[in-house]
Amino acid sequence: MARDNGYDDLLSRFEKKETKPAPKAEVKKPSPPPARTLKKDEFEDISSDSAAPKGSKKGGVYFSNPPRTIKRQAEREQGIAINGETKRRVNKRSQALKENAQAKTNKKNEKLKTLGIMLAIIIGVSTILCVYGIGCINDVLAINVDDTSVEVYVEKGMTDSEVIDILHDKDLINNKLFCKLFIKFFDKDGDYISGTYTLTSGLGVEKMISTMKTDYRNSETITLTFPEGWTITQIAEKLELNEVCTASSFISTLQSVDFSEEYAFVKSIPDKEARYHMLEGYIYPDTYEFYIGENASSVVRRFLDNFESKWTEEYAAQAKKRGLSIDEVIVMASIIQGEAANKGQMAKISSVLYNRLDKPNAFPLLQCDSTEDYLLKTIKPGLTSSVQDTQKYLEYRDSYDTYSEACKGLPVGAICNPGNDAIYAALFPADTNYLYFRHDVEGGVYYASSFAEHEANGKIAAKVG
Repeated sequence: MARDNGYDDLLSRFEKKETKPAPKAEVKKPSPPPARTLKKDEFEDISSDSAAPKGSKKGGVYFSNPPRTIKRQAEREQGIAINGETKRRVNKRSQALKENAQAKTNKKNEKLKTLGIMLAIIIGVSTILCVYGIGCINDVLAINVDDTSVEVYVEKGMTDSEVIDILHDKDLINNKLFCKLFIKFFDKDGDYISGTYTLTSGLGVEKMISTMKTDYRNSETITLTFPEGWTITQIAEKLELNEVCTASSFISTLQSVDFSEEYAFVKSIPDKEARYHMLEGYIYPDTYEFYIGENASSVVRRFLDNFESKWTEEYAAQAKKRGLSIDEVIVMASIIQGEAANKGQMAKISSVLYNRLDKPNAFPLLQCDSTEDYLLKTIKPGLTSSVQDTQKYLEYRDSYDTYSEACKGLPVGAICNPGNDAIYAALFPADTNYLYFRHDVEGGVYYASSFAEHEANGKIAAKVG
């Protein structure tokens, strides 16, 4: 392509320039040419897909790249599109993860719920089995059971099942089905001996069954003598020591078994619940022959039968003559038994007690040492230091101790088991005007009609021994 002449002139002028630099002159920057609006054909040339050839003289403005604003706009739109798609994908994935996590949590919760239900069922069943098992063990081994005596009547020819039903009805065992199975495998051979038995749950089912199948009348016998004035506690200890029956079963039988239907004098006893031992005074002191291992109820009946035989028609008539009940006579006799050193003193001591009772305004209290001894030596050792027993002790003190201001007249019950001599003295006292008596250390007795005389007797008694 031929060059333009104007271009050659400009080039030759440039080459002939002096080498000495021209002085610097202030050159003003040319003002930018005014903006020109492109014509339609020029705009089409610029925006054409094919770039114009180098050196083109069309006078148009060409771009090797699109305008930055257009590029940025395109990138922004592309980024928005990409970001939107990415966000949708992220949201979709996040939602999927959440749903997956929620499904796992629900599944885990369902497993935990199922496990909880299973554990609750296991614990419930285990508790029921444990309680049932403890009850079964208690029935056999008699652990943590009540020692209250219960009378059970057995007829000849009864079966194990029938007897166990009776034991269950009497609350002596808890699980009769288990006991029937137990007895079926471990029971001793033999038939039941008809009769009434005094049993406690503390024996255990095997011992109860064995007791009712053992005829103690074929066992060894022993002869025992019980002195006048002994308490029920002392009698029970001697019975156990000689293997007749245990002390606890004897005392429990006296307290819990109702003998009032068999013995009228028992039925007439007042204030039964207020007494330390309800039948104290009626366990007649005498010599008895017992079987080794005899049932406690049978032992008690031996004592009560003897008392009943000793309470004669003469005694009943004399009690009625004096206006006394059987119980009042026995309570009085027990004090006479505890105060007298021998039989010869009993009638006069009886007269002193009656003389004081006949003057309640002057002598509201009997003030007998034997009643205080019963409280301290018999009742107190049988109680614990618990709050309940402490309250009981105070009640017994006001009911038995004739030195207590609350115990006016006779105590609530007998303080020992009197013999025939003391009972006779209570029914037939001597005729005296004595109001006081005291003993010396050797058992000698001193009577007085006044307190001054009583004080003088005290000085005399103190010199003895």
